[in-house]
Amino acid sequence: MSKDFILPLGCASGRLNVSWLQSAGRRVSLLPRLLLVALFVLCTSLPAVAAEKVYRVGVTAFRDKSVTVREWGPTMDFLSAQIPGARFEVVPLNLPGFEAALSRRELDFVVTNPQHYIVMETRYGVSRIATLVKQENGRMVNQFGGVIFTRSDRHEIKRLQDLRDLRIAAVDRTSFAGFLLQYDIFERAGIDLDEDCHVQFLGFPQDLVVKAVLEGRADAGFVRTGVLEAMASEGHMTLSQVRILNSVGNTEFPFMISTELFPEWPLATAPHVPIEITNRVAAALLLMPPDSPAARSARYHRWSTPLEYQRVQAVMRRHAIYPYDQREPIALADVLREYAFHLLGGVVVFTLSLGVLYVRTNRLNMELQSSRQKLSEMAHTDALTGLPNRNLLDDRLALALAHARRSHERIAVCLIDLDRFKPINDTWGHEVGDEVLREVASRLEAVLREGDTVARWGGDEFVLLLDGLNTDRQLEEIMQRVLDSIAADLTACPGGHVSASIGVSLYPVDAHDATLLLKHADAAMYQAKREGGGRFVVYSEDMA
Repeated sequence: MSKDFILPLGCASGRLNVSWLQSAGRRVSLLPRLLLVALFVLCTSLPAVAAEKVYRVGVTAFRDKSVTVREWGPTMDFLSAQIPGARFEVVPLNLPGFEAALSRRELDFVVTNPQHYIVMETRYGVSRIATLVKQENGRMVNQFGGVIFTRSDRHEIKRLQDLRDLRIAAVDRTSFAGFLLQYDIFERAGIDLDEDCHVQFLGFPQDLVVKAVLEGRADAGFVRTGVLEAMASEGHMTLSQVRILNSVGNTEFPFMISTELFPEWPLATAPHVPIEITNRVAAALLLMPPDSPAARSARYHRWSTPLEYQRVQAVMRRHAIYPYDQREPIALADVLREYAFHLLGGVVVFTLSLGVLYVRTNRLNMELQSSRQKLSEMAHTDALTGLPNRNLLDDRLALALAHARRSHERIAVCLIDLDRFKPINDTWGHEVGDEVLREVASRLEAVLREGDTVARWGGDEFVLLLDGLNTDRQLEEIMQRVLDSIAADLTACPGGHVSASIGVSLYPVDAHDATLLLKHADAAMYQAKREGGGRFVVYSEDMA
């Protein structure tokens, strides 16, 4: 009986020998036939499963590894959904673990602190493709720093100098925000941590440092910005239990901090990852909706194009940290004597292959420049209308608010929703609807002033950002031009008409930050809808 159930070799490639199955079917009962069919389905499904490529993403676990998996898992699920045929897995690691995993090519992407990234860039050729942007207390943050703290009841500890001969807890000597930044502060204050204090390294997670200080096993501690606030929000402590030393009064930064600020963590790709996958990962992250479920789980807001890390490199140079550590000089004569044969062979090979290498390098550079240009356009431009998208609007609104705070000028955020657009889509179809949206976008660009911004918010909604509004009359004139322009006859849809309901929120009258300005503009827009559309409404407190 067992011989009747051996599938032919062709099944391994997903094809079944039909004549064999018919012959076998005549010799077996109904149950074996069902088993044959089940085995065939299993064989044909195996290639599809094997085709899925798994990409491992190493993430520095500066807190508990299980917390890292829970927080970053949704980001991996988002990437898996955006890139067919690929599955992304989070691999929580401490800093030494990265070295071993990368040397064995067990990681495809890495998310880690800037100092560690620079080391891995030098040793393993990883390359950054995006930088984290966080949002705390309504503010977008793409920087971080270090914290020096003690217990609030240690009244004798008020300055850094008071920590001489005392116990200090930190995670690891290689931790950028958990040791090096604080070490740099102490050195500039004339204190040598290695000689003047008793430093104890407790390892990750950084929660161990906080517990050691609160339980009196250490007199002070070093952690990354945000750790204390995160532990307080989780109920592990209260912020009143600690006091910050060398506190930096930065009203624009939402966390307690003792050092200067440095660019946030990058996501980098290993050199063996195909450029097509690298580009698709970068594009997916840059186009991830702000404050999406995946972003909220990992405590960030969105991703931006990769930042530069010169300030990080400057700190590493000051302390001679690899790859900026001092190297012993090597005598040229010793090199020539030891490697003369190898050098000669290298010169010959280099000379023969120079032309080929030049052509290949030139082609790769052109492909890379083209890829970067496409990524930049995808990250900041709406594909349908060519207008700025939400990412670019966020950046321009942040710049406009900073300028308005210095110049004491008013700015307006106007949220536009098209009236009677749905009947056009339902009657003439989505292609005509898309043409109408492009025509409206073109009209809005034509009637605004130079320096104003129009962006597509999504669907049939647009956002206007108006600078330097000196009078209410000026705002009314601009709004009327916008309403008249949208209400004009449509070229893309003869006989169809749309109008606009516009909600306006003013800085500094209605709100002082981007999140509230957009929220108030949305409330005013719905009020305009309730009043019949084809008008603009300025936000007032009774709409809250």
